[in-house]
Amino acid sequence: MISLLFCAAAFAIEPVIESVEAGQINWTTMELEITSRSDRTVGAWKDVRVQEQDALDRLKPLVEDAAKRVRMFPGTRAEDHMTPGEDPSSIDVVRRINDGMGAWRVRETRYLSNGGVEMDGVLELHRWLRPALLALAHTPAETATSDGPTGLLIDARHLAFRPCISPEIWTADETPIFSPQRINPEVLRVRSPTMYVRDPADPKAAERAGEHPLFITAAASTRDCVVMLSPADSQLLNASKAFPAVVASAKVVVVVSP
Repeated sequence: MISLLFCAAAFAIEPVIESVEAGQINWTTMELEITSRSDRTVGAWKDVRVQEQDALDRLKPLVEDAAKRVRMFPGTRAEDHMTPGEDPSSIDVVRRINDGMGAWRVRETRYLSNGGVEMDGVLELHRWLRPALLALAHTPAETATSDGPTGLLIDARHLAFRPCISPEIWTADETPIFSPQRINPEVLRVRSPTMYVRDPADPKAAERAGEHPLFITAAASTRDCVVMLSPADSQLLNASKAFPAVVASAKVVVVVSP
């Protein structure tokens, strides 16, 4: 049993982590995790209940500030989608996003040997920003087929690619072929547009892209969160009858460096 556990740990693959102020974004699980700390004393005494409340009070603005800076689409952050635009329908979307920011939860509280308290707060990014994704989604006509690849894996580890909630994939002539507008809204209700992993052998990649995905190498990244394909791969995907269904079901995995 010990040997089996050791082997499982040895082959464990780390998620895609991006450090942010006071915490990190786990792009594989789509979670923002922020940590606060309190060493507050009351008079000559340290009351753990006071420190717990102080850590909680400190955590709320830290989570909200970091959440606003999360990259949403190429060129935009979450805060750009928290103010109504000219379209009246955007008012409800903005309200739901602003209300949803309060859905973060305390994941862990640690009581330190020096008497301080640390507290981790977690916000599920897909669940929070789902209204903005659904506002763009349209029900596509494409359905899954039994022929062709089960998904798409794009290797972008060699590029200066920065993940976001919903990336774009461009052909060589800069035509977008992957965006929320092309994904079935019922799919977007349950999962994010893309899965990010550090290694194509990550079991999570197979869960998203299926057992027989098409594996290609990105040619370039023109800006944050945009993947550009080579002319040959662009032609391959445009000619694939299965690719529209792959997009509609969001069976796309991007392999990135942390």
